Amino acid sequence: MSKLEHAFLSEIMTTKVVTVDISERVEEALRLMVKFDIGSVVVVDKQKPVGIITERDVTRAALRGDSLLRLPVRSLMSRPLQTTTPNMEIWRTFELMLKLGVRRLPMVENDRLVGIVTEKDLTRWVLRIFYEPNLPEEVQGLITNPRIEALTGRPKCPSCGRYQDECICVRTQLASEE
Repeated sequence: MSKLEHAFLSEIMTTKVVTVDISERVEEALRLMVKFDIGSVVVVDKQKPVGIITERDVTRAALRGDSLLRLPVRSLMSRPLQTTTPNMEIWRTFELMLKLGVRRLPMVENDRLVGIVTEKDLTRWVLRIFYEPNLPEEVQGLITNPRIEALTGRPKCPSCGRYQDECICVRTQLASEE
């Protein structure tokens, strides 16, 4: 067996997964997707991953004419949540994602979300393997996996309940005080 056949998801997974509580509205999930420039948010219930809401889920609902922003994420999320573990071989992940028709797979251990692997992660891996051992500098920048900043500790606006860094109330208040 070659080195490629012994490569595991733990080597390429993103460990900082953006999540949204099942009680939140679709609007919050979309805000997170825009803020972190991602295509999905894992839905959790008491820290346990129970679903995923994707750009595709939102697009399909929009075409039905649903009033999306006020809907709870549970009404649009894909479920049951398709998951894998960090010790899955990368080449098997390609097969699984194609079979399931998904573009991202959250990774769970003992009912705990530990990471996510996306098509982008897999593409970076293929690019790295293709060029090894002589990885050109311009390709190195393409294959690094930027980490998503931690979401904990973000203060919420007392007026509207949104995160202050995304809230128009706080920005309006600050502007009027100047």
